[in-house]
Amino acid sequence: MSASSSETSFQPLVRLLGYAHYFFGGLLIITAALLGWQHYGMERVIDLTGDQFPVFIEDDRNSGGASVGSIERRGEDLIVHCHISRKIEWPYCKLGFSLLKGATGLDMSRFDYMTIEGRYAGPGTSRFALVLAQAEEGLTRLDQWQTYKINQIDALDLPPDGGELMVPLKWFGVAQWWKDMAKPALEHSAVNVDNVARTEVVISGGAKEGNHVFTLHRMRLHGKLVTLDALLSGLVTTWVLCAVGWLAILTLSLRSQLRYSRTAVALLRTVNKALELEARDLAGQAHIDPLTGVLNRQGLRAALMSTSSLLADPMTVIFIDIDHFKSINDTHGHDAGDEVLRQFAKVIASGIRSSDRLVRWGGEEFLIVCPMTNVYQGRILAENLRHALHRETWPVGLHVTASFGVAQHHERDEVGVVIKQADAELYRAKQGGRDRVCAYITADMSAYAETV
Repeated sequence: MSASSSETSFQPLVRLLGYAHYFFGGLLIITAALLGWQHYGMERVIDLTGDQFPVFIEDDRNSGGASVGSIERRGEDLIVHCHISRKIEWPYCKLGFSLLKGATGLDMSRFDYMTIEGRYAGPGTSRFALVLAQAEEGLTRLDQWQTYKINQIDALDLPPDGGELMVPLKWFGVAQWWKDMAKPALEHSAVNVDNVARTEVVISGGAKEGNHVFTLHRMRLHGKLVTLDALLSGLVTTWVLCAVGWLAILTLSLRSQLRYSRTAVALLRTVNKALELEARDLAGQAHIDPLTGVLNRQGLRAALMSTSSLLADPMTVIFIDIDHFKSINDTHGHDAGDEVLRQFAKVIASGIRSSDRLVRWGGEEFLIVCPMTNVYQGRILAENLRHALHRETWPVGLHVTASFGVAQHHERDEVGVVIKQADAELYRAKQGGRDRVCAYITADMSAYAETV
């Protein structure tokens, strides 16, 4: 397995990490947009005076009084006629809206405020009270009104110009008279409006006897489709999940890079072993391949150790393999194969510089070390050599071609790494159909492109 193929195992993770700033930038924009929409829009409005909720009228005759109330609908307006009689201390008429659907009321905890538009005519004042009757689990029995928790606001006045009155729901408090009567447990003593069974407008006219007319144009609940708390909770959860996911990807990337580094070290050791001959094999062995007259592996080792300029960056390695050489030996014999190898080495040697080193790596494989040459220049040299092979006349009328793999050495790497990279590119050229050049080029080599 080559170093380049090991590297591809974590390249998708690296690319994904590269997109992280785009992803989190987009998430930041979405967060700001949602918060802005929640603040300035995302409105949810329910009109209580429409026809979706039944209305009713009550007066103080149920409590021993003598006041009489009636209601009529005129267009969209609800008109309450209330004849106040001071038979009891707190006379009233009450306009109510039934919010129950089956045994379930309206959840007003998701709303922020109410708006009321209306006008008053009569001998008293336009002062009125608002009641939210809560059906609370563990407290309320639907057939007993005393068990409904009474959340109330007293002493509200309609605007004199007939404008809109805004009533925040946080103004409501549990009525003290109801606490004195019902004596609820502590957990039922606080305001709760998540299951409101009915809403009531209590009209007293300042307790002035006579006919009072309260015209209600509209009464609405206003809130958000998504509450700020719910939105913030969702956004925080999203950010946490994305951050955890990013950290998980980063961890996987680092682990993949560590595995790649270990693979590269193992490959380096393999190449070093390939370049090192046992002491008993070195005795009497020359640095020149006897068949082709070019350097052998030991000759390359000696050249690298004695000539530091060979490793001067940029340095490029070209790995060459004669295409279908085995079939030449099988068809025409080993003598013809040897003649092809000698002529091949001669053609390659005549096409390179005096500073380059040509090595017979083994069998039909050759290696060229090109100092002061980047990968782009090495690829051009390889293409020139490939074309030179096409122009050559070969023994017994053969047509000899070769595949080339090109890779550039970096000062941070050992020589064995670039040899393995060139070998991997040679393999890619052979897999691609042979008689071609493949080069190992990464993004950080783009600076060399201008010199080619």
